[in-house]
Amino acid sequence: NHTMIQKISTATQTAIVFENQVQPLKFSPDEGDAVYRVIQEGITNAIQHGKAKHVFVTITKKEKWLTLMVKDDGIGCKTIQKGFGLQHIQERVDLLGGTVSYDGSNGFTVVAKIPIRWGE
Repeated sequence: NHTMIQKISTATQTAIVFENQVQPLKFSPDEGDAVYRVIQEGITNAIQHGKAKHVFVTITKKEKWLTLMVKDDGIGCKTIQKGFGLQHIQERVDLLGGTVSYDGSNGFTVVAKIPIRWGE
């Protein structure tokens, strides 16, 4: 995830702040893939659609729940239309029994909550 974030930040001149409060980040392949896609899609949308200058990616954990938040300072949107990217996130998170919510009122925010097995 760090490598992807650095590459996108350099290529687009967008400041991406990554705050991870979870150590170690150990996931099953399906969980890791979902986490990667949520972050990648959130950042991509912020830049392409939101014209954001700053994107904040936060990962937190409470009990079995991993919360991913991707928030930007872009133009936001009143009506959220789930294109292929947001639909893709929704499907991956649904498969893991998680939830995804969106807010386009102040920039754009994607919050995904995923129950993680934590290697159990």
